[in-house]
Amino acid sequence: MELGLEGKRALVVAASKGLGYAVARALAAEGARLAIASSNEENIARAARALAAATGAEVAGLVADLADPAGMDGLAQRARAALGGIDILVHNHGGPTLGHAAAIAPEVLARHFAIMLASPIRLTGRVLPEMRARRWGRILVVGAQSMIQPFAFKAMDNVLRPAIAGYVKALANEVAADGVTVNVIMPGLFVTDRVRSSNELTSRELGISEEEFMRRRLAAIPAGRPGRLEDFGALAAFVASERAAYMTGSIFRAEGGVVRSII
Repeated sequence: MELGLEGKRALVVAASKGLGYAVARALAAEGARLAIASSNEENIARAARALAAATGAEVAGLVADLADPAGMDGLAQRARAALGGIDILVHNHGGPTLGHAAAIAPEVLARHFAIMLASPIRLTGRVLPEMRARRWGRILVVGAQSMIQPFAFKAMDNVLRPAIAGYVKALANEVAADGVTVNVIMPGLFVTDRVRSSNELTSRELGISEEEFMRRRLAAIPAGRPGRLEDFGALAAFVASERAAYMTGSIFRAEGGVVRSII
């Protein structure tokens, strides 16, 4: 299927590794031009070189810290300067701090609010006008299962992920007539650096080994395996494509059936 992404200009945030990198690679493989961002200059430069070598795409590596919402203005400007405009915006961020809801510290909540809500909303505001004027745009948010069902020991996920999902739905309804779609792409279990560190901390909290914790996670997945990064990248590329023009305000899942609800 021709996805219509050739020459489209995409900004992918938190793309130096893991799911963000997988999304960037899938878009590049379909012919998109890329700007990718991370807070670590060395990591994003390495990722940009790797993507360019693997796909032949034009890739600009940019440094931006999601903990500083005001910095999103400069990120949008630099991405626009590198690409000439932004047709596709993909929001992503590192895994939130683990912990219990009863023990949320105000300073931790404030930092995660900046990373998970304030920065994505501000960056969207900087790129949305050109999408609406062009009457074509795609905004994707890399979500998590906690948008649908809460998880123990993941208070920041449980509090803030549903909030960004609500924003996605509200914004999607406002801009659909302008040719701009806004969606969540939700992963299940993908074995990234974040998952490894989360498994370590959560298994310790439960008083079991990491091996036993992973065994339990896999046993709960009807597909019987973790996802492959290319599985997630393929979903992102389709949702960002011309072929998905009538799909907006939704959560699209790549999770092997682990979420038990129908919707």
